[in-house]
Amino acid sequence: MTIDQPGSTNGGAGSEPSLQSQAKQDLHNVTDAAKKDLDAVGQRAADDVRELGHQAGEKAAEVADKAKSFAADQKDLAASQINGVAAAITKVADELASTDQAAVAKYARDLASGLSGMGKKIESNDVDDLMGMAQDFGRSQPVAFLGAAALAGFVASRFALASAHRRDNKSEQPVSRSTAPSSGNSADQQDYKTGGL
Repeated sequence: MTIDQPGSTNGGAGSEPSLQSQAKQDLHNVTDAAKKDLDAVGQRAADDVRELGHQAGEKAAEVADKAKSFAADQKDLAASQINGVAAAITKVADELASTDQAAVAKYARDLASGLSGMGKKIESNDVDDLMGMAQDFGRSQPVAFLGAAALAGFVASRFALASAHRRDNKSEQPVSRSTAPSSGNSADQQDYKTGGL
C-alpha cells in the first residue's frame, strides 16, 4: 500500500524520483556540513598544536637561560676559588723562599702560576667556550683527561671525608668532656659518671 500525494493521478509513480533527488540533496548537504565541521576541527587542532609548540619552545628557552645563568655563576665562583688557592700557594712559596727550601718554593710558585692562569682563563671565557675546550682536550689527550678527572674525583672525595671527619670531631668534643665534680674522691666521681649505679 502506497501513499499518494494529492493531485497525482498515476498512483505515486512520479513522486519516487523527486524523493530520491530530495534524499540525495539532503545527503549532500549533511556531507558538506560534516566536511566543514571536520575541517574546522582539524584547523583548530593544528592551531592548538602550533600554540603548544610555541609555548614549549618558550619554556625550553627559559630553562636553558636559567641553566646557563647558573653555570655562569658557578664558573665565576670556581674561578674566584682557584685564584684564591693560587694566592695562598704564592704566599706559601714566599715563606718557603725565605727559608732553606728554595726548590720547594719554586715548585709552589710554578703551581700557583698555573692555577692563576687557569683561573684567568675560566674568568675570561663563557661556559660554552669552556665546555668546548674541555671536549677538545678530552679528544686530543684522552689519557690526561681521564687522569685529571680521576684526580679531581679523588681530591673531592678526600675533601668530603675530611669535612665529615672535622664535623664529627666537633660534635664529639662537648660529649667527651666530663663535668663531674672534683671532690677528690674517686668513688664519688665513679658514681657520678655511671649515674649512681
